Amino acid sequence: MNEAMRVKDAMTRRIATIGESDSVQSAAELMKKWRVGSLIVVRGKNPTGIVTESDIIKKVVSRDLSAANIEVKEIMSSPMKFLSPEENLTDATRKMISAKIRRMPVISKGEVVGILTHTDIVRISPSMIDILSERARMRESEPQLSVGGSVGICESCGNYSESLAAADDEWLCEDCMQEKPAQE
Repeated sequence: MNEAMRVKDAMTRRIATIGESDSVQSAAELMKKWRVGSLIVVRGKNPTGIVTESDIIKKVVSRDLSAANIEVKEIMSSPMKFLSPEENLTDATRKMISAKIRRMPVISKGEVVGILTHTDIVRISPSMIDILSERARMRESEPQLSVGGSVGICESCGNYSESLAAADDEWLCEDCMQEKPAQE
């Protein structure tokens, strides 16, 4: 069976963190230094929230407050929404869009293991579009007969194969052909 892309396949594994009691100014300096748009806020090693560029602009700069005198915990988003590394990437993208969130931490066993951003999703999109286009093109045409069998997409598992065989009005790869008698 063709395996779906997971959050762990696209997420950024380098995570920038900041303590709850650190100043917003320190947060802005870290974001600039690491060239990131958000920081995971931690108490000890435990994630407690997330602070973004948008939080700093909306909650500090637009109010003309002193970033040096405000603690990160005062402006962070908490409780934070998060994803699992094993979650289907399409489902995760839909969650982010519906929640209007551009960055979501990825947590496994209570520990932050990455962050998924719109940039991560866009970065993998061109290759995914190429793969989907090729699969669609292959499905539109009948498999081409060759000496070793047919070439195309298996109608059972969806994988590309250079040795498809016709069985019960379907084009199947060798693996699916072997499984066929066991299913009947």
